[in-house]
Amino acid sequence: MASPPQLPPADDLFLVAHDSIRGKSLLTPVTLGLGLGSALLGELMLWRRIDLVETELQVIDERPTGDAATTALLEQIRREAGQHGVRNWIAYLSTGIATDLVERRLARAGLIKRVEKRSLLGGTKVSFVPADSMTAGWPATRIRTKVGRDEQLDVADLLLSGLILATGLDQHVLASLEARDRTRLFEQFRRLFPAMLQQLVAHAEAAVGDAVMARRA
Repeated sequence: MASPPQLPPADDLFLVAHDSIRGKSLLTPVTLGLGLGSALLGELMLWRRIDLVETELQVIDERPTGDAATTALLEQIRREAGQHGVRNWIAYLSTGIATDLVERRLARAGLIKRVEKRSLLGGTKVSFVPADSMTAGWPATRIRTKVGRDEQLDVADLLLSGLILATGLDQHVLASLEARDRTRLFEQFRRLFPAMLQQLVAHAEAAVGDAVMARRA
């Protein structure tokens, strides 16, 4: 049986961050949003639409990406060029914007299904459930398998792995990796991960840390 396709990093991160059967999130809404926002910015960097210069995002190619979510984000970054640093963009996207963009993209692709349930108080709770548990579980399985076999990850999967670590998802999905496997993964980060994306992941990790401290205050 053929493996499911590799999705854009933000879609893969969304699937990794949710239970592959019930769709229950493994992260708080804020942490999920910080990770997904960073992943969407990373997609624009991978597709050579924006650069990260120090702490500023710079548009280098205004052409649409062929994807509604990243094209809308690219246009907004272009309109507001020079007004916000990357941490501000990550924080802005974490307010539910990134999660909504990714949910819509996955729903259009038929990979998640919208489910509405009536609550006891009369309201309606909306959630998204994976359409197929194998497809939903594939991104985490792919990372674990490749790292365990000491196979080289492509840049998109290095971005996904970096954001799994930055958001704390590794406690859930990479817990089975041995110490030597983690060492191999970090060696791949050192050798193969572009500096600009390393900086993006570092900003994401710092933003998650700030959010955790704010909750504890």
